[in-house]
Amino acid sequence: MQAFFKRDFIIALTLFTVFLAYFSYYVYVDTGKKERYDALFSYLTMEKGYKKADIVKMEASHSIGAHFLSYDPWSISVIFQDEPKAIYYYHYQNGVVSQGGISGYTKNERYNHFENGPLDKRE
Repeated sequence: MQAFFKRDFIIALTLFTVFLAYFSYYVYVDTGKKERYDALFSYLTMEKGYKKADIVKMEASHSIGAHFLSYDPWSISVIFQDEPKAIYYYHYQNGVVSQGGISGYTKNERYNHFENGPLDKRE
């Protein structure tokens, strides 16, 4: 009878540990997304002068696999109203927002929201 109780206790403890790890990760990702979203929105509207209507989509995402590859696990992407096929990527680290890259395309191959001035791929 005691061995039966011990086995049930080990199973219950294992399930509780898995649940706690999953819940902790979920809370970490949820709060991290909100923190990055708020910081980037503030950066774009307050520091860069964009209006809310200029931004079509803004999304923060987390990749647990990036931890194992020593990459930044967070990705923050923005799509602007006037360039719907271009995605601008930003980083948020130690309270500082910076632009990290661009993907996609524009009709005239000119990226107007590149932070070091407009980027023209034709030049």
